[in-house]
Amino acid sequence: VCMIPLRMRWLGTACFEIVLPNGKTLVIDPFVDDSVSSPITSDQFEGCDYLFLTHGHYDHILDAGKLAARFNPIIYCSQLVSESLSIHLGVNPDQIRTVTAGDIVRANGMTIEVIQGTHVDFLSEYNRLTGKEFQPDTPVKEAIETTLTMTFETDWRPPRIEDWMEKFPQGEQLNYVFELDQGCRVYMAGTRPDPHQIKIAGDLQADITLLQVPPANALKGLEKATAELAIASGCQVCVPQHHDPLLKGAKKTELSTLKKLLAGIRFQELVPGNWYVFDGKQLNNDDAY
Repeated sequence: VCMIPLRMRWLGTACFEIVLPNGKTLVIDPFVDDSVSSPITSDQFEGCDYLFLTHGHYDHILDAGKLAARFNPIIYCSQLVSESLSIHLGVNPDQIRTVTAGDIVRANGMTIEVIQGTHVDFLSEYNRLTGKEFQPDTPVKEAIETTLTMTFETDWRPPRIEDWMEKFPQGEQLNYVFELDQGCRVYMAGTRPDPHQIKIAGDLQADITLLQVPPANALKGLEKATAELAIASGCQVCVPQHHDPLLKGAKKTELSTLKKLLAGIRFQELVPGNWYVFDGKQLNNDDAY
């Protein structure tokens, strides 16, 4: 069991700010300024020495340029995402290190394993949520809109969503395991919980798993697989993420079934914006901070 002062806070969607024992800060998937649920703005990040991006969609990278300019971090992402950062967010290419699944990265005080992930497939999700097959003559945009509306039960969309979807393509879906020199392993599980991903998780031996939870109606029918991914990872603490409202008026995600399935693991919901300290067994709210 690792007993180290690892501090972190969740900032909504898949965004985390994590302070390592050596004082360095890593940030994952920065998206706060245009988020409907983040409690802070990008100028309230306290540090960013390393920036890790799981994929290129707007709700995972939109504030990367601001953090890059302010903190001059080293940025890790896929090749396609690196192009979006340089072209559309003004990031200096010298700050970017492109990685792919299977890579091992060594940074000051930690080793990072780059793990293959799986993004939700909107057309498959359309079939699952509507109960009918996607027809070839149906426009893909229409299928995505239907899927979003059925998932969140709201028709609201960010005013610039079409522009963002065009400028920020997904690219390779990457997960990360951060192993600190003291032995603590944090698994950024930004993935759909398919059988292949559950098998991959079985080799990771995480202490903390930052578990992507399908939001709102998308979780229905996937509770068991989502729980199996967390259990397979071997974690002591499971922190749900990406289950908060992505769109205004979105239906709240009901976590009770998932919590029951994870009864043997500490399932710890973080209050967005609050700092927590990992003591080797649980994340304690850092009230003194």
